[in-house]
Amino acid sequence: MKKASIGIVVVAAFSLILTACGGSNKNILNVTATDSGYDSKTYTVPAGAEVTLNLTNNGVIEHEFDILKLGEHVTPPFGEKDQGKIFWKLDGVQPGTTKSGTFTAPTEPGEYDIVCGIPSHIELGMVATLIVK
Repeated sequence: MKKASIGIVVVAAFSLILTACGGSNKNILNVTATDSGYDSKTYTVPAGAEVTLNLTNNGVIEHEFDILKLGEHVTPPFGEKDQGKIFWKLDGVQPGTTKSGTFTAPTEPGEYDIVCGIPSHIELGMVATLIVK
């Protein structure tokens, strides 16, 4: 009986340690898009972290959330010439919906451009910066 009790205590303690180490360190970005921009000009994430993006589209047209590679920038209009500049993207977010995706943040700290890759949306103000620390 004592061995079973000790085993239960050890398992419970181990579970608490694992929960404390990883359970509360989730990196979640909740972003709202309208037809004139994102709800913030900057978003910050830890370098190399797994990040879940929840993009809510409160506009009346489709939107995207494209993170460009470090040092890459877009000169409008956004097009095929810019596809190779994308680090990660969440696309196809229809009006009135929320879409989620998970990415691993870059390991190199810096400021990464965020744009909506739908034609003419950059010109409407759909730009932001991802700060990786």
